[in-house]
Amino acid sequence: MFQTLSEALDYLYNQRNSHKDLERLRRCIKKLGINLNYKKILIAGTNGKGSTALFIKNILKNSSKVGCFTSPFVKRFNERIMINDRQISDAEIMYYMNELFNLQDWYKTNFNEIIPFFELTLLMALLYFQDRDINIAIFECGIGGLNDSCNVFDADVSIITSIGYDHLDVLGNTLEEILKNKLGIVRQNQNFIYCNNNNDLEIIYNDYIKKFNLNATNVFNLVSDVKSDKYTEFKYNNKLYRTKLLGDFQAYNATIAIEAVKRLFINYPEIYIEEGINTSYIPARLEIINNNPLTILDGAHNIDAIKSSIDYLSKLKDNKKFITVFSCLNNKDYKNMIKELDSITDVYLFFDLNDERKTDINLFIESTNKESHIIYNVDEINKYLKDNSIILYTGSLHFASYIKNLKNN
Repeated sequence: MFQTLSEALDYLYNQRNSHKDLERLRRCIKKLGINLNYKKILIAGTNGKGSTALFIKNILKNSSKVGCFTSPFVKRFNERIMINDRQISDAEIMYYMNELFNLQDWYKTNFNEIIPFFELTLLMALLYFQDRDINIAIFECGIGGLNDSCNVFDADVSIITSIGYDHLDVLGNTLEEILKNKLGIVRQNQNFIYCNNNNDLEIIYNDYIKKFNLNATNVFNLVSDVKSDKYTEFKYNNKLYRTKLLGDFQAYNATIAIEAVKRLFINYPEIYIEEGINTSYIPARLEIINNNPLTILDGAHNIDAIKSSIDYLSKLKDNKKFITVFSCLNNKDYKNMIKELDSITDVYLFFDLNDERKTDINLFIESTNKESHIIYNVDEINKYLKDNSIILYTGSLHFASYIKNLKNN
């Protein structure tokens, strides 16, 4: 049995290399006697899932006990599992991991395979939510939708935030293939919220809406007058809202959240909606971590996320020297991300991560014609700074988490 948090998490992280299987998860839920008798919201999409989950939680927390299961984390594992604003504690993680260790032993004995990391983490959340008698749970899918572990639920509201190119080896090589995988979360006669301005994809959405008789809303045309500077301001159904989260795309994430809440509670108090949108904060997503020089931390980790960030960052550039500190693991499309970042970057500082999954840093340099340097610690940035510099840390949430923890120490 686990005596320390590090022992428990080390064990959890090492439960890998098992095929996806929703039936395995159903067996485990039954074995543990888990009660799912609360409202459930399921969120899939390429980008914006975490922000949308945060908006929904913050809107609902004043009236309900809201469980929230998200991934990945920025600073610590506990961020994955929350009830309202309270993260699962270290002691609670150890308590549930000991229970799940016994479950793992039972499953290996009876079915000759392991329960992998993501499923164990989801089971931990379900046990935690059950023991604290929540009213509503928000579940953020990992990769995809159809075969994602979270798709074990029949949700009261299903959401697709955006569709873009990511995890092509799993989801397909076209946006149409990726969308059909994500749409695997929908059920007959279900509430369904999405955001789309692609006519080709809208044909697929409409086919599913008819096939499953979905009570569906595309929020794209409900949003207007979007402005993003020191905060993001927008109108939804001609009412003005404001959020601290930066980037035009946050207006659409917030609107998805509002629509989802209104599907569950038709006359939900407007004051709770406004407060939830206004107070939401998410680390490492266009987060300003220093003002002198202006330093921005952004966990954008695929082409669409990078493009959305550039829409905002390009407004800040003017005549300033833009220094991009970039790093990512070897499963990311670094070539195209760097190609997009070329439009705002004057100097690249490619950070050599101490991680066995890192990309060969020389491949970063080969991907751009801009001035480039390799650095091994953040103090090396100082020699490239000028009075009018802007620093951007980006490339992946893994890298953003590393920087966030470094800056807080």
